Amino acid sequence: MRKLKAALLSFAHVHASSYARVLKELENVDFVAIWDDNEARGKKAEEQYKVRYYRSLEDLFKLNRDLDFVIIASENAKHYELVKYSLENDVHVLVEKPFTTRLDHADELIRLSRNKGRYVGVCFVMRYHSAVLQAKGMVDKGEIGELVSITTTNHGTCPYKAAHWFVEPELSYGARIPLKPGDGRFRGGSVTDHTVHCADLLRWITGSEAYEVFAEVGENIRGDLEVEDNALILIKFRNGVQASIDCSWSRPEGVYPTWGDVNLYILGTGGVIELESFNQQISLASWTRGKLEYIYWGPDVDFIMIGDFAEAITSDREPRATAFDGRQASEIMLAAYESISTGKPVRLPLT
Repeated sequence: MRKLKAALLSFAHVHASSYARVLKELENVDFVAIWDDNEARGKKAEEQYKVRYYRSLEDLFKLNRDLDFVIIASENAKHYELVKYSLENDVHVLVEKPFTTRLDHADELIRLSRNKGRYVGVCFVMRYHSAVLQAKGMVDKGEIGELVSITTTNHGTCPYKAAHWFVEPELSYGARIPLKPGDGRFRGGSVTDHTVHCADLLRWITGSEAYEVFAEVGENIRGDLEVEDNALILIKFRNGVQASIDCSWSRPEGVYPTWGDVNLYILGTGGVIELESFNQQISLASWTRGKLEYIYWGPDVDFIMIGDFAEAITSDREPRATAFDGRQASEIMLAAYESISTGKPVRLPLT
């Protein structure tokens, strides 16, 4: 069987190095090209992964006409243009979340992918985590009765030291839109970064769409940020399930033993599921490192996700998390910002 040829567009995202590792490890994929608009970053990746770096996106596609798919790990604000350009060159796309920060962009890309007959997948890696799959299976089988509510958390450290663009509104959100009147902060922080993961899991597990979103934001934990670093989001789904998302960058850097969490508390009429996705770990106390560390040993969700996307291409089927899934998660994120701005619940769909 012919190997699929793949390229990685941008190493801006903190997950890019893991995606590059997976592309090198997959037996049915040939990692042939890297593009990055940051030349120093691109050349560093070229040296590390022994894959040709292209400064020109046009050259990459022109000289790799048999390219099958790309993974986009750029700044959020560049997703739209990179996905569009890739689809216009008849290449399948796996893109980091959030898919887009504008619904008109999402709708345009969904139409383009259908017209081109090319798949767009979104990097919702939690759909591939064995613990999440088991919990969803239990819900689907009715093992906890009818769903009542789901509480989710996606805590983490603020990623600005690894990639400062996460706290730059123009790159994280695509514009400098005030968070709320008189606040002084802008959209593009933890709500943009962390909401969509949990929103996607909530849609996937409930099998329903959200119809109302209410959100509150607190005073920043880190006073030097232009964007928000904590928020709480309440969601009502069309099937009656109520849910919450704590999407905060609340873990202190250099002190806390792990980066954060993706946890779910699923309440049904006949039982409860408590899920801590990253609790499969070894505790390491080292005098040289000066702190307790948790070393994760659970499933390699990046490997499983990218492998599944490659299999979706060869099998001619939709990926597990589609562009439409990405759009719907982004809509919940955008509704949360609108609620923060107005102080009122926001009804979906957004118009």
